[in-house]
Parts: sequence; C-alpha cells; structure tokens
Amino acid sequence: MPGIRPLIFGNGKVLICEDERGIIRDVYFPYVGLENHGNSIRVGVCDLDSLYCSWLENWDIRQRYKFEFETEFCNRIFDISASPEGNDFSGKEANGELETGNKKTSETGNKKAPEASKEVISNIGETVFENLEIGLKITIWEAVHPSTNIFFRTFEVRNVSDSSRRFRLFSNQNYRILETKIGETAVIDKNVLIHYKRDRYLLHASEPAFDQYAVGTAEWKGLEGTWRDMEDDAGLSGNPVAHGSVDSTLGWTLPELKPGKATRVHFWIVLGKDYCGVLKVHRRVKEAGKSALFHHNFNFWNSFIERVSVLPEYAWMSWLPEKVIKSFYRSLLAAVAHMDIRGSVIASCDSDIRQFGADLYTYCWPRDAAWVCLALDRARYHHLSAETFDFFSKTITPRGNFLHKYTPAGDFGSTWHPVPMVQIDETGLPIYSLYNNWETEKSVWTTGRYYRSLVIPAANYLTKAIDRKTGLPISSFDLWEERKGVHTYSACTVYAGLNGACKLARSIGDYGNADIWKEAAKQLKEDIIEKLYDDKLRRFRRSLEESTLDSSVFAVWYFGILPPDDPRVVRTMEAVERELIRASGGIARYLHDSYFGYMNSWIICTLWLSQWHSAVGNLERALELIDWCAVHAHPSGLMPEQVDDNGKPLSVLPLAWSHSAFVLAVLEYLQALARREGDSCNLPEK
Repeated sequence: MPGIRPLIFGNGKVLICEDERGIIRDVYFPYVGLENHGNSIRVGVCDLDSLYCSWLENWDIRQRYKFEFETEFCNRIFDISASPEGNDFSGKEANGELETGNKKTSETGNKKAPEASKEVISNIGETVFENLEIGLKITIWEAVHPSTNIFFRTFEVRNVSDSSRRFRLFSNQNYRILETKIGETAVIDKNVLIHYKRDRYLLHASEPAFDQYAVGTAEWKGLEGTWRDMEDDAGLSGNPVAHGSVDSTLGWTLPELKPGKATRVHFWIVLGKDYCGVLKVHRRVKEAGKSALFHHNFNFWNSFIERVSVLPEYAWMSWLPEKVIKSFYRSLLAAVAHMDIRGSVIASCDSDIRQFGADLYTYCWPRDAAWVCLALDRARYHHLSAETFDFFSKTITPRGNFLHKYTPAGDFGSTWHPVPMVQIDETGLPIYSLYNNWETEKSVWTTGRYYRSLVIPAANYLTKAIDRKTGLPISSFDLWEERKGVHTYSACTVYAGLNGACKLARSIGDYGNADIWKEAAKQLKEDIIEKLYDDKLRRFRRSLEESTLDSSVFAVWYFGILPPDDPRVVRTMEAVERELIRASGGIARYLHDSYFGYMNSWIICTLWLSQWHSAVGNLERALELIDWCAVHAHPSGLMPEQVDDNGKPLSVLPLAWSHSAFVLAVLEYLQALARREGDSCNLPEK
C-alpha cells in the first residue's frame, strides 16, 4: 500500500503534508501542488546517559487534528512559561491539564481556568509518539499560518519513566528544493539555518535556540547525511555550511526531566523567495511570540467554518452522528487545502502515488475542480469557487474545450490520452459548476465576468461536439480515464453544461445563444434516454458501446435527465446498490474494476448512492452510506480515494473529490431531512 498523508497544512500558497509515520514528506511552495521541495523532515531523540538514539517514526504513533481546547488555550497550552529553559509541568494530558478528582482544571500561574470548551474543528495537527522502552512520550503540535508562509511546530517531550532523565532532541531536514538534490546550499547564520536554491529559501529557527547543528552532504557517493552524527554519539559536528546534495540536523539539549515532567521546544520554518525576506518574517515571529502563530491559525479556520451556520440546513446538523459532523467540517477544510490561491484545485497532495507510476495526482483536473466548486457553492463559499472559474477562463483552449489536466500554474499537464486528448465531461462540468454558482449566489458579477471568456466558447464547443448520427457527444475518454467511447456520464455532463449555459445566457439577456443551447440540450436529453437506457437490462448502460454496470450512471438523475424517482432511474440505482456493494459496505466503481485491487469501494461512488437515497426519501439508508464514509476515513478525518474489503485505505489519501462529494452528500441529506420533517431548505431541488 502506498504511503498516505493523514495530516496536511496549507494556506493557498504553502502546503505541508505529513505521512503516517509522522515524517514531513511534501513541502509545496509557491503553488499548492507544484514544486514539491519535500523529501523528509523527521525527528529523533537521544538519551545522553546511555547515548541510545531513536527516530520517532519507529515509535507508537497517533495522529489527528487537535479538537480539544481550553478558553484562551494559547496562553496555557503553547506558552508553558516565559522562560526558554525548563518549561516543566505535570499532568497526565498533553494539553497541560491536571486531574483533580473527577474534575479537570488547568492552571496558569496561580489562576484556575474554566473547564474545557466543547470540541471544535481546527487545522492544528497533533501527533503523539510513545516509546515505553525509552520512557518518553513526545507530542508534536503543528500548523501553517493562514496568511504568512510559516510552518510551525511545538515539541513536547515528557518523561514517563520512573527516574530522572537527560535527553537531546533532533530535527533532520533533507529537502529536494526544486525537486532535485543538485545545487542546494544549507548554511547556519547565527541562530537560524537556511536551505536555499535559486529563489527558494527555507529558514529554520526555534525557541529555545538550537545548541547543536550540522550541515553536510547527503545521498551522494555513499554519504547518508548529518543524521549519522546524531546516531554515532548523540552529538553534531557543528559544520556551518555545505552545498550540492545536502541535509541538515539541529539539536536541542533538554533540561533534566524528573519522572512525569515535560519540556517544550518551539520550531518554525519560514518559506520565501529571498534571503532578506525570510529573515524579516523570522524576526516578526520572534516579536509576536510563539503562541500567536497557533492562535491566528485557530481563529482563522474557526471563523472560516462558522460560515456554515448561515445555511438553512445548519438547523438540522445536530441530527447527524458526531463523527459525520466532524467529517463534514474536515471535508470542507481538506477541499480548501487543495486549492491554490490562484484558483487551481489539485486532485491530491499525496505524492507517494508516484511509487506506483511515473506521475502524481498534483494536477488540476477540470472535472475534480468543478466538483469542488459545486461543494463550495453549496456551502456558500462563493468567493473561493470564483477563483477557480478565473483559473478555468485562463486555461480553456481556443477551441473552447479543456484538456486532460493542468499544473497549478495553468500549464498543460502530462497525459496518457492520444490527440485530441478529450474527456468531454471536463468541458461540460466547469460550465455546469458556474451555472450552479449562479443558482445559489445569483451574482450577475460572477456570471458576467466569465460569460464571454468561459461560457460562450465552452457551450459552442459542446454544441459542435454532438455527433449528428447518434445525437450524442463525440467519443471521448470516460471519467475514469480508462476507455474511449460515448459514455452515459459524459453525455449527462454535456447536457448539464448546455442547459446551464442556456440559463446563464438568459440571466444576462443573451437570448440568441440561449435558444441555440436550449435546443441542443433538449435534443441531447432525448437521445440519452432513448439510446443509453437498455430495455433488456432495465437500466442505463455505461456507454453506447458497452453495457457494463457503472456507478457513474447516477449522473442521469443528478444532472436532470430524469427525476430520481423515475422507474428507469430507480432500477438503475438499485442495480448499482445490489451488484456493486462490497464486503466492507462501500460501493465499487463498476463490475470487475481492477485498479489497486479487485472492485475496491470508492468514497465518491458510495456517496453518489447516498445522494440518490436522499433524493428519493430513503434517509436511513442515505445516512448509513454517509456514516460508512466517515467511519472509513483516517482518524484525522481525511478520506482516501478507495477502501479495500478489509476497510483499509488505498491509492491516495486525501482525495479532494472524496471530500467535496462528502460535503454535497451531507447537505443534500439535511435538505431532504428538513423536507421530511416539514421544514424547508430554500435551495434548488435536484
């Protein structure tokens, strides 16, 4: 199984990803998903009495996003004392709580703080490493600042043995700046370490300041790296500069720890494009104080998700299981983490997929990006989807279609499709998502801004791409990117795009184009029903050429070809549930799928079935399928692309599409719930 990324931290310019062993693997900057300077940042510790050294990735590990906070938590959780030394405190919990009888309290000096507030969603990672043989428990809290390119970490080292101990903590940095080990420099400048190449700089600093350091050659002519110094004698050479294929290690000699006591080290990495720039930001960190970094992150993302409270569905959120609620908010944050500030939305930040091929998921597929826009608009984050529409307007071809996929900078990405490289749903869906934005926001500004650059060329392309013989779209690769043909899903997205374009045209008074696109959509709808429904099988076919049962035929009702309770749709969706359900309870893509194993469950396919059950009023079953997805997420809340029959994640984790589908499925379920209970969620019905 490839590695996964249970914790990700980003702000639209920086994206940091941590693997399941607690190693920082991906460092994307200045685009989310482009220029991965990562390789590994890992943490180790040495016992100064025995000189035994160990890397935390080999310990017992628990990863999650922190969700328990006390009032004014920064002052107590991350600022244990004003002194850069000792920072000792007692207690059983990593957040500084003392247990007094059955009541939990926290202490700041002589003051007692109120009981912990209710659980909240945060973008602060919490990774706990335990090694009972050494007698240590190390907790790492980490986050990216929401507006400044700083990745910050707090290490808490706790002695859980029954004797006093002396330790030294280490952090080893091994980058591939500009995705290669060649030509990098690492240099110590007083109390900071800087790795750089060309106009990419990474500054490292801490409080207390590191008292051990070494930079040197790594992964070159048998030299493994400066971390070998640590393993040899628990010390570092003090070499201040190296160039070429380099790494670095920083060390902190910790105060003696009595049994049950702990100390903390605060560590930050500033990313920038020049030497003076990263030093300037570093000085701001020193002036602001270490607690401010976490506090800003906490406040920003909690303010961000508070927007959900304006939704009519919000009144019914309490009816959901707690795990589903948490997964809903995590899905919003995960989808946004995959967005670049310039509008690109990458499919997944998990770079380990390249172990099974020569390429990555860090591209913007117009299809995946459109689904993220649909979810964001449904949740009223219109300003974010507008950025993606701007990206679409800049990447659409002169012919009016979209190509296979794009880099986050807007360049044409790699492809395995022969010329003309068409997946026609990737042109239909962006137009439909812009129409969906109009339906939920009614912003003439957004519609007008992208009407000529996006809607007109794409809708004209779709109109011309309908084959006169079949009345269906031209042959193109399917949404799974595996086979070429005239597919039901693709045809439905073309209809959705044309129908949406017609309504957008009418909204701004372009009645001539509106009539053309309306007629094209009307005729296409009739041909989809006539030629892609199989009377013998009593369900919709995957394609004109192939009758295989495929879960993507949910598009027939979702994009308005037929209502969800039409008998033909009902029989189709019942066949999907009957024949594609897996042992774990999820839904496979299609019969005999072999990608990463035999007929694995896919999060998106499971949610498509849930959405249909919501649409026809089978709310108990709809919630079961939503809950299945929440249960099969990582404990951090991030969701994979696939799940095997044993319930293990496969392919990439996280997948932006999985999270956008979860947001849609939950909101559509809540709308159906309100309708059943006699309330009304004033949103367009499917």
